Amino acid sequence: MSAVSLTAGPALRPRVARPASTTQDLVLLANANASGLARRPQTLDSARAVMRDRGARVEIQRTGSLDELASAWYELSGRRVVLVGGDGTLHAAANLTGPQPELALIPAGRANNVARSLGVPLDLGAAARLAVEGAPRPIDVIEAETAGETYYAVEGISVGIHARARARYDAPNSADLSAGIRSALAGVRGFDGITITVSSDGSCELLSLGQLFVANFPRYGPGLRVAPAARPDDGRLDLVTLPWTGRASLLPLLARLRRGTHLEREGARTWTAERVRIATGGASPIIADTTDLGTGPVTLRVVPSALRVVAP
Repeated sequence: MSAVSLTAGPALRPRVARPASTTQDLVLLANANASGLARRPQTLDSARAVMRDRGARVEIQRTGSLDELASAWYELSGRRVVLVGGDGTLHAAANLTGPQPELALIPAGRANNVARSLGVPLDLGAAARLAVEGAPRPIDVIEAETAGETYYAVEGISVGIHARARARYDAPNSADLSAGIRSALAGVRGFDGITITVSSDGSCELLSLGQLFVANFPRYGPGLRVAPAARPDDGRLDLVTLPWTGRASLLPLLARLRRGTHLEREGARTWTAERVRIATGGASPIIADTTDLGTGPVTLRVVPSALRVVAP
């Protein structure tokens, strides 16, 4: 699903998750824009067949926009909702108003960062069986508040070279390679590092860097292992800063991020906090999951146990 931007209002969280009335009454809620569903349109019928074999009653609903997803949300009547799609589907669900049902995941995106981090199987049959029989676990989210907007991020926040590239990405899902290359080239053009102010739990620093991640999950973006030690249920945010050493270092850095070895690089730093404030001075967009929040400033805080997601 494409990036979602929501205006702050009294109906938004914090809110308390509502337990499902029964784990045997499920709704398969599919993001029609997910890259995996486009490649494998039989996914929904196959998942429903597996769930019915496990004794569940299953209804399928397809959504192609945020409005359709929001409309369907109010008709779920406390049933466990099985989200079929990529990470963007969960990003959107986390920002819907109203009671939050139990959620399960059928990974059908490209990165599937949340599913991989939680140990949800990528195999369709195994994920469908877990959706019926598994127990939910509480998951934190990040409340990102700007002057005029509040957004609830699931994976994390990005500032710097990655954020510049992401802000220029214009495809409907994360699987468009050509769009990714175009946005990466546009993001690096003219970039020479940034200097930003970061306050974490009241301690304020002026930092010169190439990239800042504030992570809730170990993985972020296109399968990057940005914060290997991050846990989405510990009430903490993991901050990672990476130095800027020029364009020639970008491809090696990307390879390190994919392997999760970037913290071994000289100048890299990581620490944790419960509350973070970032002021970029207009030097970088601030990306919450995939949503562009502008250039800030932004205040981040943990919302503990905001979601309940079925996981092993």
